[in-house]
Amino acid sequence: MVYDHYEMSQKVKFEALNRINPIPKTIEYIEQKKYADAAEYLEFFMDYDYVRNDPKAWKLYSGLKEERESYEYQSKKVMEGVLYGKSDETIGQVSAGISDFFLFGDLRDLTIEGWHKLTGKEVDNVLVGLSTIGVVATGATVMSGGSAAPVKGGVSLLKFAKKAGKMPKWLEKFVIKNAKQVKKTKDIKPIKSFFEDIYNTTKASNLNTTMKLMSNAPNLKAFKNSLGFAKAFGKKSGALTKILGKDTVIYYRVLKDKTSKKAFLNASTYGEKGIKRLAKTGEKGFLKSLKAPVKVSRLTKVLSKNSVDFLKNISVNIYILTAMVSLVFFI
Repeated sequence: MVYDHYEMSQKVKFEALNRINPIPKTIEYIEQKKYADAAEYLEFFMDYDYVRNDPKAWKLYSGLKEERESYEYQSKKVMEGVLYGKSDETIGQVSAGISDFFLFGDLRDLTIEGWHKLTGKEVDNVLVGLSTIGVVATGATVMSGGSAAPVKGGVSLLKFAKKAGKMPKWLEKFVIKNAKQVKKTKDIKPIKSFFEDIYNTTKASNLNTTMKLMSNAPNLKAFKNSLGFAKAFGKKSGALTKILGKDTVIYYRVLKDKTSKKAFLNASTYGEKGIKRLAKTGEKGFLKSLKAPVKVSRLTKVLSKNSVDFLKNISVNIYILTAMVSLVFFI
């Protein structure tokens, strides 16, 4: 009988994936006055038609752009950087770190921390260490005709991270240890590549992303590995860390030699589930899996097959008779 083969539904290999709707999260950032985060997050999704063609998304995007480009907002962010030494906007970060890029900033911080020591206050050994490296790097920059400038830039960026409370303990220990060596030898070569990487990575992405990667990394090795991710995805790397969370760099390392950047970015619009499926199926398999199979019940299949077999066995005369009877009722 037909019912002997009854099953509620046919098993499918993958469940349907849903793309992220960025509007709720963007609004959440806006309500928290985190306009830079809101813009970075929404802008990532604006590259895709399903968001780009949404009038609500465009309204948010335009509003954020107008607010962030306003004179009042930018002035506020500049003062935020100057007065508090931290900001979530590039213009504020530049204003906070510009003095640190020059010798004046290093000498200022060394003087302040020296005064703290004389007056019995707590000394920030990380700032002392970074300023020491900065003084030596300034001399190296002059002597080398500017080739050591990225090191000075890296020092400035780490000072900002420290003042903003974004520097992890393992990095503080690294700075203090190497600063003592630099002070002794007056040589920045052993740490030159590290500070250059920080500078170049931040230049490719942004300071917020670099600081986020610092916070997520459990140690120096993990942080160095994460810099490749930021360089690879540039300005999009910040949004990716917001979408995929602390495991973003791990996903990248697993997939970087197996899939294209375009596939990684596309899968990210489906969140972590999308990235995990990409890792499992590869690019072609991922795209194929997005064509969600229709779930058809086993009972429906069996009934359909039996119905077809039944109709095949009906005599042609029966069809003719049925048609004639139908005509009688409609005439």
